[in-house]
Amino acid sequence: MSSKLIIVADLQRFKLFTSKIDPLGRESVELLENVETLNTHQRLSEKVSDQQGNFQGVGASGSGEDHNIALEAERRRIKEIAGQISESLKKHGHESWYFAAPKAINNQIVELLDPAVKKAMTINLHSDLTKTPDDELLEHFTK
Repeated sequence: MSSKLIIVADLQRFKLFTSKIDPLGRESVELLENVETLNTHQRLSEKVSDQQGNFQGVGASGSGEDHNIALEAERRRIKEIAGQISESLKKHGHESWYFAAPKAINNQIVELLDPAVKKAMTINLHSDLTKTPDDELLEHFTK
């Protein structure tokens, strides 16, 4: 059982690390899971099958309207991330865990976690650390 797990996420990436201590007492991280969602990189026209102009019938309207598709996709991805967190924490034993996600989605993700998972979270940073080099990651959580 690892004592600490570190999760960093944004809408495209989810990374799970464990902290380890070497024989000299230095703490470092090891990547356990790395999931990159390519669906968020697609253009809207690649995600939906209807092209502008297909609905030219009487009373048809809405040409060019996205009907909040982007917001719905973001909401679904946030829900997926919360599920990934719960699943990963169950799979990898731990005493505590740290979390970092951009401010825009952090609280939404945390709200979707069940209370037992939230209680074990020691540090929650409102920062996007998904592109931070692994050897610099711990510095952000120990400041």
